[in-house]
Parts: sequence; structure tokens; C-alpha cells
Amino acid sequence: MNESDFTQILQYISQDHNSDDLLQKLQSVKKQNKTFSDVYTIDADGNTLQFVELVQEGGGTLGISLVGFCFVLEYCGIRFLKLAGTSAGAINTLFMAALGKNKECCSTPELFQIVRNMNMFSFVDGHWIAKRAIRSLISKDGWLKSTIFAFVVLVLFLMIFYPLISIFGEIGNGVYLLGLAVFLIFVGINVYLYLRFKKAKYGVNSGKEFLKFLVKNLEKKNISTKLDLDRIAKFSINEDGSVEGNSNYKFYGRSENVAENQNIIQALNQEYHTNRQYNFTLKNLQADYTFITVDISSERKIELPAQAGLYWSNPNFDVNPAVFVRSSMAIPLFFEPVIQQIDRSDVKIIENWAKIFVNQHDIPNQGIFVDGGSISNFPINIFHNEKIIIPRLPVFGIRINDVKPNPDTEIKTLGNYAGRILNTMKSNYDKDFLTKNNFYEKYSIADIDTYLTKANWLDFNMSEENKKALFLKGVESAIDFLERFNWLDYKTNRAKVYYENNR
Repeated sequence: MNESDFTQILQYISQDHNSDDLLQKLQSVKKQNKTFSDVYTIDADGNTLQFVELVQEGGGTLGISLVGFCFVLEYCGIRFLKLAGTSAGAINTLFMAALGKNKECCSTPELFQIVRNMNMFSFVDGHWIAKRAIRSLISKDGWLKSTIFAFVVLVLFLMIFYPLISIFGEIGNGVYLLGLAVFLIFVGINVYLYLRFKKAKYGVNSGKEFLKFLVKNLEKKNISTKLDLDRIAKFSINEDGSVEGNSNYKFYGRSENVAENQNIIQALNQEYHTNRQYNFTLKNLQADYTFITVDISSERKIELPAQAGLYWSNPNFDVNPAVFVRSSMAIPLFFEPVIQQIDRSDVKIIENWAKIFVNQHDIPNQGIFVDGGSISNFPINIFHNEKIIIPRLPVFGIRINDVKPNPDTEIKTLGNYAGRILNTMKSNYDKDFLTKNNFYEKYSIADIDTYLTKANWLDFNMSEENKKALFLKGVESAIDFLERFNWLDYKTNRAKVYYENNR
């Protein structure tokens, strides 16, 4: 890992008028050489690279901030053994898994270029009227409001003013018929658009351009199947730190921290009147990646690629991992859902459904995937292991705050009431886990306050100014998080969780 790997990103940051203070803080964090993990490798330049497990929340186009956050982690020598994400977090997860040629390589310099060159509005690939409406909603240029207002005026004209203009005889009737013709054309267009919308399974945009974008960038890394990505991003670590069949990887455990960990166990044994033992090993550590989606046909949260065998006969060869991310990013109504036909006679598929207690007769004929954020936008629970006493590496979670905190909980309108119910339902899965495992809130999670920028989560026509503001906000949040992170506190309090749950 060389400083030159990050040159373009550092130059990009330096062009901001507030960059001096930010860059000084970044250099300060890096020079501290803090310990973030007990698992590490040493790169070709002799740098120590520490490993964590990383989960990234979804947030639409606000996901640009995640790139800024991850840049800081990599710049400070942190790499990722396991990756997981939903929606925008899934996009980052995919590219970080694919771009790391081996676990020593940093992915954010290349990811930064992909994001900078990405034409997000090309993903809005629906009917031109839908494009115009979406652009109007985002830019607030008044086109959509004007169109709706014109329609309302036309209806009022036809219903109320006809008796008034009828006194003008044939001229009045002609004006009325002209208005009626315009009205019928307008209704016809809307019926046509609705039928298209229905045919597209209620998605304004097909999502084909977004999928092409993912496929194209994976092809540059010679990745076209799940197996291709697995060869880069999935493996198991042996007890001696080696990876079978791959000499590029060699992992180490911090021997100097063994005594520290034993002291933690000894103190907790005395406090909880037990006699548990501690032995550090690299055995059973695994590199992996996960994308979260929702299958509304079976009404389940789905983890891909782990559960791909429910839908594909041979997922290693039959599916491009870009499809997994497209499924995780299938924003309801905005994008068409991803539909995968299921061979209900396939023995492997039947066996896989049986593992989750679904018999052959109840297997749906197709999977209908929508945005994973519909029920689990921040899937930090998948990295929770209740059997661990002292973790060998930490879980880092990046969360996007796009709404300014507001203590006023008064319900003022029906829309406000309905919105709160929907938001509660949408976030309940993750919040329920964090309520029961509040350790992560205190020690693992960093929040990026994107509400402090002018960016909108559905702004696919985002200005360069807003893109940069999001990126820098991610950088700021990462620096703050690393400054306050304490690995000894993390291990000690995570061990207390185990002792409390196993009294």
C-alpha cells in the first residue's frame, strides 16, 4: 500500500476550501498507528494491514458518502475480511469485493473513479414522461406541479364552466369539445402509462441500464459468474494463517495481545464466578460477502449469494453477481423488481427450500426481488456470533442519517401518521436486533449525517457539488469514528456481552 494509490482522492479532497483541517485530521489518525484488530497481514512494502468485518447501509444515491468513509479506512491500513450491504451498500460491497485483487489491495481508489465517472441519470431508463417527472421532483422545477395543475384546471373547466360557455352556442360547444378532446388524450396517456407500469410489475424504470453498469465494471475484472467473484473474495483461513491453494494470502494473529485477552478473561471469570479459558486461533476465520434483498413472493429477507440455491439450480455458474446487487437495489416503484423463475422440479432447489422448512408444494414459481432496505437496510446482525467470547476482529457498521433528528413526535396529518407506521415497519428488523444487542450501537457503528448536505437519496441527476459534499461527509465521519475507536474497550465489552448471555 503506497500513498500514491490514493493520490487522486487526496487531490480531490484538497480542492475543497475546508480541506486543510480535514487532511490534517486524516494524517493524524493514520500516524497514530492504532490497533483496530488482532488479525492482520503484512503487504509487500512491509505495511501492517488490519482486518475488520464491514456492513454498509443502503441509502440510494447518498451511498456516495460510503465511498468516502471506506477510503479513510483503507488509507489508515484497514482491510475487510467480510463485507455485507443493502441497496447502495450492496453496490459498494460488490465493488470492494471485486476490486481487491487480493486482501492486501485497496479497492477505494478504483471505486472512487467508477463513482466519479458514473452517469447516475442513465439509470432512470423508463418512459420519457417518467424521466421528466422524476427530474422535476428532484430539481423542484415545477414541471410536475404545473402539469397536475393544468389537469385540475381542465377538469374544472369541463365540469363547471361548460354551462357558462354554452350560451355562446356553437363557438362555446367547440371550445368545450376541444377541452374534452385534450382531457381524453391526457387520460389516455395516463392509462397507457399505467398499463406499462403494471406490465413492468409496478416499476417506473426497468433497471437494465443499472445492471449493464454493474456487469460492465465486473467484466473489466474478468468476473461474469458468482464463482469468478468467489475466487477473489471467499476463502477460509487455516490455523497457521495460510489460505489453502492461494499463496497470495498469509494472515497473522497479534501474539502481543494474547496476554491482554487472557487478562480480560481472568477479570471476567472473577466477576462472573466462572472459569472460562481463552485460546487464540485463526482457524475458521472466513472471507465472505453478502447482499440483502427481499423476495415478496415468499415474503422473506434473502441473503445472497448464500441463499441463491433457492432460486438458481447452479448459482456458481448460472448467475452474474451483478444480478444479486440489482436485486438488492430494486427500489419499489422506482425500479422494476427482479424476477427469477424457479424450477420447482429441480432436486437441489427442492432440498434447499426444505432446509428452511418449505415443502415442494409451497415453493413459489418465481422469486420477486425488491430493495433489501424494505425490511433490512442495515444488516449488521449477520456478523453477530453469540458463541464468541473475545472477538479476533471487530465489526464496523456504516449507517446513513438522511433525516435531521427531531424531538417533535406529534402526529399532525394522516400522511405523517402513515409515514411513521411505514418507517417503523421498514426499520423494525434492524432496530429490534440493535435494541437487544446495544453493544454495537456504542462500539461498532458510525453515522454519516448526510442530512447536513443538500443531497436527496433519489437524486439520480445529482450535481457535482452535492456528490463532493457527500463524499467529504463520509470522510469526516470515518475520521471521527477511528479517532474514538478503542480496540481494548471493544474486546472487553464484547466479552461482557458473552458472559451476560451465558450466566
